[in-house]
Amino acid sequence: MKYLLLLISIVGSSYCHSAFSSPVTSEFVFGSIGKKTLRLEVADSPIKRAVGLMQRTNLGEDEGMIFVFPKADFLSFWMKSTLIPLSLGYFGEDLKLIEIYDMKPNQTKEVYNSTRPAKYAVELNQGWFRKNKIDLDSPLTLEKKISALD
Repeated sequence: MKYLLLLISIVGSSYCHSAFSSPVTSEFVFGSIGKKTLRLEVADSPIKRAVGLMQRTNLGEDEGMIFVFPKADFLSFWMKSTLIPLSLGYFGEDLKLIEIYDMKPNQTKEVYNSTRPAKYAVELNQGWFRKNKIDLDSPLTLEKKISALD
């Protein structure tokens, strides 16, 4: 676990400046949780997952990022250089919501670990799940299949 966080820190620090100083082509997918439609930026590669929403200063009301991993595993997220308060939902391989965390911005002391294997993680503005009355086991529906590139 420590090695994974160190790798994410190194990769994120190395690529963060270049990712935000040059035009980046992002893929988006529409999806829904409950009755709410979302526009999600896709983080499907190791670099995109490492950078995530770092250095962003705002996020639309029903917008976020979906992190796609090659296989279901125990996942860990943190908020290094992430300026927006976010809520994180972990989803299993079946696209059902496993757990939700409210994350504190711009810090590395707290790590948000999944307690069960997850294949997807969705970051949205903090409180989004609560505000929209999204319960555990709620399904995430996507307009198309997305897969990790690694």
